[in-house]
This record gives sequence, structure tokens and C-alpha cells, in this order.
Amino acid sequence: MLYPAIYTKPLSEDFPSDADRLLEVARLAYRDMDNPDGLKLDEWQEWLLRAILERYPDDHPDPNKAGRLRWRQCVVSLPRQSGKSLLGALLGLWGVAMRQGQTLSLASSAEQARIIYDRVLHTITGNETLKKRFKKTTERRGIVSADGLSRYDIRPAKEAALQGLPLDTVLADEGHLWKRGMWTACVMGTSQKQDGIIIMLTTAGDDSSETLIDLYKQGERAANGDPELERFGFFCWQAPEGAAVLDPESVLASNPAVECGRIPLDRVMSDLATIPEHEARRYRLNQFISGVSESWLPSALFHRNVGVGIDDMQGAVISLSITTKWEFATIAAAKKDGDIVQTELVASLVRPSENELYAYLTDFYRQHRPKAIVMGSRTAPKLAHRLKDAGFTVWQLSLGEYASACAQIYSAFETGTIKHSNEPLLIAQHSRGVAKHRGDTWAISRADSYGDIDALEATIYAYFVASTKENSAIGVF
Repeated sequence: MLYPAIYTKPLSEDFPSDADRLLEVARLAYRDMDNPDGLKLDEWQEWLLRAILERYPDDHPDPNKAGRLRWRQCVVSLPRQSGKSLLGALLGLWGVAMRQGQTLSLASSAEQARIIYDRVLHTITGNETLKKRFKKTTERRGIVSADGLSRYDIRPAKEAALQGLPLDTVLADEGHLWKRGMWTACVMGTSQKQDGIIIMLTTAGDDSSETLIDLYKQGERAANGDPELERFGFFCWQAPEGAAVLDPESVLASNPAVECGRIPLDRVMSDLATIPEHEARRYRLNQFISGVSESWLPSALFHRNVGVGIDDMQGAVISLSITTKWEFATIAAAKKDGDIVQTELVASLVRPSENELYAYLTDFYRQHRPKAIVMGSRTAPKLAHRLKDAGFTVWQLSLGEYASACAQIYSAFETGTIKHSNEPLLIAQHSRGVAKHRGDTWAISRADSYGDIDALEATIYAYFVASTKENSAIGVF
């Protein structure tokens, strides 16, 4: 079995744990889409549940600890697709069905918190024995035991949502997105209860994940035996520092679900070859990353995808990107040909005025009849309105769409489904682009890039709409 790279050791080899009873109940009652015929856990998952729910022995010399849950705070860090939602659902079932008091699922949004909650609800309503023990089992207004002593709800991870709440069990998701103060609010809420506990299930974060960074530091101290953190549990699977992304041993060392054989290694290695390195390190190797990546795309991938340009501009998508101070503007084009999207730069203008850009775009539009003109949502809004008022199809990409566009064009470079014309301006700018991470997404950031990237941005805009938007879906926005 693969143990975590860093973890707090149990007090003894045969330590008592609430997970023993929980697993008995879950094997009889738990069902979900992944386990329609009954619960199937990996060996490491059973070990982890036992470790999270460890209790001090009844004969412990400190009467204030004897028989109590060992951890008051517990942080578990795992790569994606390891089964965190299943672990969370089992812990939620433990909280509401085997304890008294308030259980909460917390995440960055109520919808995210519902993932665990819905699994618990499905298990209870799908088992007649369990169902009889609850008088209220609703999709949005909580699960309440028949005697009224136990309740399970969801909340968004906001400090104000926890003020004054006495909490017994807190299940915290997406720790990399938690703001400062949230963890403290949870600790204060559970401190009123003798066996109050907060359990975080998360993946690694970046340098903006202040709360998770603090918890990692405490976890490492606890794992190294700091007596002040005796009741802080920490279980972190991660690849060794300096590990290569495509090193199978590093993947196995950080992914217990792969090491045990539930997820095939060859599938993981194939996926890793098609995603940016910063995503691979964070979500598969479970390593903290800097909020800024040195380059958004390896040069080898850029040069591997050289094409010959667009033969016929009719039906293409054209795009506009303007530098912050309107010193330069680039117009790019993209057109899909089978599975390949061809791109090229159409024009580069120096210190353009709005009228000059309007004249150039309208003239180009009338000559070549492109599908749409694309620009960022914050790019020249007056110009965008003028073009729309003139009857041209204009697509203004939101920040979320731009993040999707960056991820999709990266994948296209990986899979060879984009071809560019190898213009000197694009060659110079592709290596300037720097990826900025925001929560679970990333995008190429002007502020963090090394110089102007208007040609790169325009290419991304055009590629995104040309590759993903069907004719019927392109309209005036």
C-alpha cells in the first residue's frame, strides 16, 4: 500500500477508530453511480479513513483525551480523481448517522458542497433501515435524524455563514480556494464540542492559496512531532520535489489510486502528455505551484505546429487585440479545415485610432465575409458597439471564455490540431506569454507576460471561436 509522502503517525499499530464501525455500515448501505452493487474501497482508502477517525485509547493517561477523537483538525491532500468525493461522502455519513450534532459540508460554492451531500442523501434514502432513522431528508434543506439530535447541511465557504454555529463535524472541500479566516471560524465552531472535528479534503494549491499554505506548514510540523500540534492530523500524497512530470515513478508515488491499480498508469501518462505542466504538477503530482508559470507553452510545441496559412479568408473568424496603451494592435484570422484550425496574422497596426480600426475591420469584413469578429470583453467597447450597430457579427470573449480558450489552444498544440503561419511577430510573442493561475483555472496574463502579446491574444481569440463555435451558434454578443 502507498502511504502518504508526509503524514502524522498513529499512536499505535492497532489504534481504535470510528472507521471500523463506519465501514461496516457503509458496506451494507452505501450506493452511488460508481458503486451500484455496494461499496468497494482501495486498501489505502480504508487505511486513510481509519487514520482520520483515530481515537485515543480508553486507558490513555490523560483523562481529557481518553476515548476522544485524536484529531480536532485534519487535512488530507490528494491528487484529482483519487476518490475525494467518496471519502467525503463516507465521512458525511459518519457525521450525520453515527454522531449527534451539526455536520456541515463547506466549499467555495453551495453547488460544490452538494456533491458530497447528495451522495449521503442518496445513501440514506436508498436504504430502508437508515431512512427510518431520519425524519427529514431533503435535497436543499438538510438531513435531520428522527430524534432531532443530528443534522447535516451545506454552506458556501464564507466566514459569515458560520458565525455563532456550534459544529460537531465540518467537511471542508477545495482548501486551495479558502480565504483567511474561514478555517479559524470552523475551529472556533467545533471547539465548543468535546469531539468536534474539521476535516479538509483538497488538492495542492498555488502561491495565492494562503489558508492552505498555512495548513501545510502546520501539517508538516505535526508530522515531525511538534507537541503543540498533537491534535492536528495531516496526510499528504505528493511527488518528490524536482520530479519530472512524465516520470512514471513520480506519478505512482503521488497517486494511490494509480499505484493500487484502480486507475491505469498508461491512461494517466497519456493524459499528462496533453496538458500544461503546471496543471499536471498541481492536479496529478499534487505539488504546489507558483501562481505564475515561466512560459505558457514549450517552444518545441509551438515550432512543431507550423502551417501554411489560410488559402481563402471567406468564412474565417477574425479577431482583434490591442495593447493596453493602444501602442499596437493585431488582427488575426482562423479557419477550421477538417480537424485542423489554420491561423495567421492579418495585420499589425502601430498606434491605431478607433476610426482606423473600424475602417480596417469593416473593409476586411465586406471583402472576405468572415463568420465573426472576435475581441476580449474589455477590448475597445465603443468600437465593439459601433461594429454591432453596423450589423457585423461580434463575439466578445468573457474572462471565463478566455481561460477556456487558453486551455483549448494549448491542447491543440499538444495534439497537432492547430497550424500557424510562423510569422516573426507571433514567434517573438509566444515565448513572452506567461500563465497566471486563479483558483482552478489559468489564463495567459498580460500583466505577468514579458512584453506585448497582442498577436498571441488575437490568435487565441480567433482559434477559440473558429474551433468551438458552429455557424448557428455565432451571433451578435
